[in-house]
Order: sequence, then C-alpha cells, then structure tokens
Amino acid sequence: MKICEYLSEKNVLTDLESAEKKEILEQFVKELKKRGLIGKEKKILDQLLKRESLGSTGMENGVALPHALTEEVKEPLISIGIVKKGMNFEAVDQMPTYVLFLILGNQDQPGLQLKILAHICRLVKETDLVERFKKIDDPSQVCKILEEEEQSIV
Repeated sequence: MKICEYLSEKNVLTDLESAEKKEILEQFVKELKKRGLIGKEKKILDQLLKRESLGSTGMENGVALPHALTEEVKEPLISIGIVKKGMNFEAVDQMPTYVLFLILGNQDQPGLQLKILAHICRLVKETDLVERFKKIDDPSQVCKILEEEEQSIV
C-alpha cells in the first residue's frame, strides 16, 4: 500500500492554526470543501465528531488519525494537516499533536479504511515521519517523504 495513491498536494494543509480539537476539524473540513475535495462539509464534520465522541483518535508521537466512513466519497480520501505549534488532540500519550491524517473512507469498504489506518500507524511507529513533516512548508514534499519512509519499512 502507498499512501500517495489516495493523497495529492491539494490534500495537504501545511499551515493549520493551533486550536481545540473541534475547531481544528472545522478548519480542516472547511479547507477541503474550499479546495473541491468534499461536498457536504457539515455532514462530514458531524461524522468526524461522532467518531471522536467514541474515543479520541489522537495517537502517540504527535499524530492524530481523525477518520469516518461516509457515503460522501467513492474512494478513500486522505488529507494531511500540519500544526507546527502543536495542539491538544487528547492524544493517548497526552503530548501535543503536530500531524493529522484525516481519512474519509467509503462506508461500503470499511476494510480498506482499516488497512490505511494500520499502514499509517506502522509508518508513524517505525519512522521519523512526524519530525520530517513538522519541518516542511511545501505540500509537494509530502509524497516524497512518505515514499522514502514507506520504502524503509518494506
């Protein structure tokens, strides 16, 4: 699996402002709508917040994986948001979150979304992806970094 199969420069937000969890998800979804990547902004935000209400998707090592299954996308959509100053995403390790992988999967393909989540977790655990992402300003660097790190765990 290659993350960049579901990601393009258009899906990368390198300048999210530090905020509370709900506000950062609102920023994220609003920007994805503005870029033409999603349609029903409110519905998708509601689905992401509903998933967060079950338990935070804030992981360890500065990463959060907000995700939802929705009929609003046909193929998985991955978007990356970078919060350079960090934020409180209620992470498991109680440390600041710097990189958010927002994942929208088609509700008819839950297995594919789980596969993507597992792949990202492995990347974060076994590489220095987060530290590299924190240093970038240019969205075009994201897939290059991802591809390099994915090769290191093959």
